[in-house]
Amino acid sequence: MRTNFYSEDTLTLGTADPSEVERLNDILEKAGLGRPLGAPSRAAGPRMIVPVVDDGVTADLVVSTLEAAGVDLEVRRDPVALAGTRFLNLAGRDIPHSFEPASAAAAAHEALPWEPLPANLRRPVVALLDSGVQPHSWFPSSSDDPFLLAADWESPLDELGSIAQRHGRDIPHAVDIPHGRDIPHGRDIPHGDTGEAGHATFIAGIVRAAAPSARILSVKVMSEDGKVRESFVTSALHWLVRYVDAGNPLDVVCMAFGREPGDHSDEQALIDMAEPLQLLADRGVALVASAGNDHTDEKIFPAAFPMVTAVGAGFARYHATFSNYGDWVDRYRDGVEVLSTMPQDRWARWSGTSFSAAAYAGDLARPHVV
Repeated sequence: MRTNFYSEDTLTLGTADPSEVERLNDILEKAGLGRPLGAPSRAAGPRMIVPVVDDGVTADLVVSTLEAAGVDLEVRRDPVALAGTRFLNLAGRDIPHSFEPASAAAAAHEALPWEPLPANLRRPVVALLDSGVQPHSWFPSSSDDPFLLAADWESPLDELGSIAQRHGRDIPHAVDIPHGRDIPHGRDIPHGDTGEAGHATFIAGIVRAAAPSARILSVKVMSEDGKVRESFVTSALHWLVRYVDAGNPLDVVCMAFGREPGDHSDEQALIDMAEPLQLLADRGVALVASAGNDHTDEKIFPAAFPMVTAVGAGFARYHATFSNYGDWVDRYRDGVEVLSTMPQDRWARWSGTSFSAAAYAGDLARPHVV
């Protein structure tokens, strides 16, 4: 079983005191590494997320140097989780994917109702912690009743980009994670600036089909190649707690990513993530996560947390050939050759438990009496 993977340019510190960064830089400078730690970008629960901004210094080197110096403050590399679709080339385990003609998509998805709800009902809100939803002609864009809600949470992925620009270099969103097997590529799926080739946009279309009255709150935690730093997820979840506490409606959180099966290499990161998940559950927010596409009964997180509903691909207790399964998987929904929306007004078919989780999130997104 592989261990967890870590970012090469981000650390988390076991403190919320920004002055500790300068103290650590003093220690690193005495060790001959200069001052590689940048200003803290944000908090992840009780910890701070701190970028490594020096070209010649890795997060690994910073951690080992501080450990050798006997620093008493906990300094950790930032764990990186895989997207729930599992394969970074956008291919499912057995099924290649391609775009669908607009005519075929139109036939499969007739216009859904988008009528104003009665005065005593409000639209449900689904938060997508994903790659960022992009506009699509199928998503209603009325300014007074939008489908996509603007989240004022600033993605740390954007902050890393600004750090890279200031220092004249490219900072990768996350380490390269090999998938270790030969999977066929979909011939026509785009890569590049579409955000995991439209992962969040695809999921938003599934929610739209399952729950026409729902709204999407898009919270970007996933890089363009489908990788998620766990501290960013924890930070985003705490932001959602504050969002709810400020009086904003939130009904469902959908998380289509997860650790490797059986990976418990950084238990503290899981503990940190569980805290805001429990706070959201305590506030009545439904939590949904994809069960993963490794065809194993070993648990993955966040899906296997007790307050989260783990969703596999299949129906009843029967699962698709790629879907994870077991007593810890709570629900199964369609996840094979699902048709949904892609950036640039396109449609495609795609397989994975990410899309099963989206379908179940849509099941839960029903209008609420106010």
